[in-house]
Amino acid sequence: MNRGRITALIFVLCCAPFLQSCQRVVLDERFHNKRLTGWTVVDDPDTIEGPSLWRVEDDGWLHQRSNIWGRRGDFIGRWYGTYLIAGDRQWRDYVLSVRAKPVDNDGFGIAFRWVDGQHFYRLLFVQDELSGGPITRLDKRTGHDYTEIWSAKEGFKAGSESIIEVEVNGAVINCRLNGRQLFEAKDHSYRAGKIGLFCFAQSDQAFDDVKVILK
Repeated sequence: MNRGRITALIFVLCCAPFLQSCQRVVLDERFHNKRLTGWTVVDDPDTIEGPSLWRVEDDGWLHQRSNIWGRRGDFIGRWYGTYLIAGDRQWRDYVLSVRAKPVDNDGFGIAFRWVDGQHFYRLLFVQDELSGGPITRLDKRTGHDYTEIWSAKEGFKAGSESIIEVEVNGAVINCRLNGRQLFEAKDHSYRAGKIGLFCFAQSDQAFDDVKVILK
């Protein structure tokens, strides 16, 4: 090995502990505790077939069992439903990863940079055509309404597990599904916030392995 390669290797080995220290796991939820300590339920107002029903079951997954959804005749584009929120409003740049298992075919997703119930980003997956699917959509909520940032005419396969990963770094939002890049988008609206899980008319939805790594 020549001197240049040796120098480069030494540099990498010396920097590795520093680089690792720059990233910190602040949430690693496996749902071993059925009490859902540290999580808060937020049901959208004006929803029907509620309230939501979030619970950890004996299979080790977090389930949402209610069919709660938005107002009749005014739900596509908003997709009101229920959220389960955790974390810190000061979290800025981070990677959020979630394992999801939809059994119903309506809608589920994740929220991030959650400031409050009317200001956050949401990544939404909808399959049922009657609910506006199939669609995968990134949007932001401002007040009562949502603004689309990115979307694709792709839904999900009920009964199949998937790993969703969202990385936020400044105004840049990256999303991967099962390791495959979905999109990169930019938006400057919200710079920090909590994370959450979401269901729309999804009476059988499971989540597990929720992890947040601060950058």
